[in-house]
Amino acid sequence: MQFKNENKHMVDVLFVLSLFCVFAFSALMLVIIGANVYKKTAEHMDTNYASRISYAYLSEKIRQNDRADALSVGSYGDGDALIISEEINGKVYYTYLYQYDGKLRELFTGTPDTLRPEAGQAIMDCSAFSVSAVSDKLYFVSLTGSDGEKTTLYVSTRCMSPSE
Repeated sequence: MQFKNENKHMVDVLFVLSLFCVFAFSALMLVIIGANVYKKTAEHMDTNYASRISYAYLSEKIRQNDRADALSVGSYGDGDALIISEEINGKVYYTYLYQYDGKLRELFTGTPDTLRPEAGQAIMDCSAFSVSAVSDKLYFVSLTGSDGEKTTLYVSTRCMSPSE
């Protein structure tokens, strides 16, 4: 009779142990799934952040320099550049926004011909950058991040040119 009682206790222990193992496995799977969702969400947020920052930076630079004949499109280094000119104490200075060596760069200078493209301040990772003037008041900017994500942007200025 004692033997039957020991078998009952052994079955009860095995049942509780197996139930605990199923619970532990389920909890572990839930944590792993949650970690993967968090990782993908964080990567997506980083990509969106870089994309938003790039076009916010470029559009803000254009808008804060919205003066008559202050903006022009040219080239610097091996590619396109947005050139912002401004007069400070009677001398003309230029700000170049361009892509060089995998970075979007900004160069502020009074003598652009004497500086090399690597002299510019690196702003953010960028594998390709192009800018063009669609009209006197509309600029098209295309920027490709280091992750291959391409951002395009049209920015309009409000300032009238001196001829208007």
